[in-house]
Amino acid sequence: MAEPITGFDALPPPPGQPDEPAADEAGPGRRLRLIWQCLLLALGYGAAAMLSIALSREPGSVANIWYANAVAVVVLLRQPVAHWPALLLAVGLANVAANRWWGDQWSTVLLLAVPNLLEVALAAWSLRRLRLPAEPLRAPMSLLRLLLHGAFLPPLAAAVLAAVLLGWHGAREPWLVGLTWLEGGTIGAVSVLPLGLALAPAPWQALGRVANDLRAMLMLPLAVGLSLVCLAVMPYPFVYVLLPLLAAAILLDMTAVALLTLSVSLTIALALGTGVLLPPPTTAEWQLGLVYMAVAAVLVPALLLASAVAAWRDDHARLLQRSEQLERAHAGLRQFVHAASHDLREPLNAITQFNALVRDDHGGRLPPDARDWLGRVASEAQRMRAMLDEVLQYAQVQRLSLPPPQAVALDTVLAEVLSALPAAQRAAVRLSPLPVVAGQQGLLVQLFAHLVGNALKFVAPGQAPEVSVRALARDGWAAVVVADHGIGIAEADLPRLFQPFQRLHRRADYPGTGLGLALCQQVVMAHGGDITLRSRPGQGTRVLVRLPLWAAAGRGPA
Repeated sequence: MAEPITGFDALPPPPGQPDEPAADEAGPGRRLRLIWQCLLLALGYGAAAMLSIALSREPGSVANIWYANAVAVVVLLRQPVAHWPALLLAVGLANVAANRWWGDQWSTVLLLAVPNLLEVALAAWSLRRLRLPAEPLRAPMSLLRLLLHGAFLPPLAAAVLAAVLLGWHGAREPWLVGLTWLEGGTIGAVSVLPLGLALAPAPWQALGRVANDLRAMLMLPLAVGLSLVCLAVMPYPFVYVLLPLLAAAILLDMTAVALLTLSVSLTIALALGTGVLLPPPTTAEWQLGLVYMAVAAVLVPALLLASAVAAWRDDHARLLQRSEQLERAHAGLRQFVHAASHDLREPLNAITQFNALVRDDHGGRLPPDARDWLGRVASEAQRMRAMLDEVLQYAQVQRLSLPPPQAVALDTVLAEVLSALPAAQRAAVRLSPLPVVAGQQGLLVQLFAHLVGNALKFVAPGQAPEVSVRALARDGWAAVVVADHGIGIAEADLPRLFQPFQRLHRRADYPGTGLGLALCQQVVMAHGGDITLRSRPGQGTRVLVRLPLWAAAGRGPA
């Protein structure tokens, strides 16, 4: 049994090809399928190798890009490790045949087959052990690791080995062959690996999605044609070749971008091999490596941008899904709270009514302590009714969206708030002219009713309350300040104030439900504003509320 795959476990095998042979599968069937796979790999590898060799030996050719090894790596990643020796043997034979076909000496052909096999085996082994995610192309860091371990380090090791073997064989300047090997192998792997891995799980479905994308079908010939024209006649051609790839990275799916990248890479290889692209004059052969660096500067940024865009799209889709789930959860919560509040009112009303009947019909015959208990029952029932009302308000304000905002005059809001107060408390509130804001009047009445009510309530015993409400309009926002000279709040207690059901004082001293400031925060946030609080014990409290001005959106006079 072959060892388990750790890097690409999440990629399902192609249709009809299990990742490991079944224990009861017939031996001859396994061998026949393996022979067929080796034959297909040899043909594919040989075709890619012949293409690269043919282009490198054209008159006027300045360089070549080697795609064949990356093709073999993609195939090995899809097969059990137990099949690798046979597949690598097929790769070696195809490599020898391709080079021998073009007239290379047997000694050189056999010598260079060894670094090629090392590059393929090392890249496949590294990627399998890398533990990349199921879709490594949809995360920039994973794609970078893929290119490093699959497209750079294995060609580097093979290039060093090739230079050493050629030096031992007596070749002149073996280091130059090694440099060309590294450059061509790296660009070939960068061109092939992303597309190969994008197609690996379901190749026909992935290609079908690309074929059904009209934008991809239009950009493919556009990118190839523009690349040929720019490479032939334009100065600094790689700058222009990069532009359609960047556009594709933003608009298309990762598979389409990988296909487009390979197509442009093949176009560049054709231009290099046929002499269409003539690099600037050089004084040393190693300077031709700058051509490969320019090719890499075209291919890698486009792939990384496409990967980043794909990751952003995935995150955006997850965020939308999460938002929908939260909306459903909020809707369910609001319905539950609304139903619970109404259902709880029925027994509460019954308790209040029966308590009143007992006090009215039998109050004179009850002992004093019984009448006191009935009074407490009525008081607690009233407190529970107030709490149910505020819980319902809090749940309603938490909804994610509001109706379109209206012009709300805060002078009118405060007038409505003060009209519900006793005359003595109204006299304790000083108002300055207030602006017109964008919002919902009903919610703003709740907001300032709580803020003014708290300012009037939290005063020391025997002290008359003093409350002021003033505002400043600036930069499209109204900053409304509700200030008092009450008991104040310790700095350590400030973070707790906007949490539901948080109380700082005994209910006997200062009645309330502990939901007031939490409700205020929800109202302000629903309007797109913010609320802050500053206070010191014995020096009063200042609450600052920022709300959008109606005039800021051009909906009313400034």
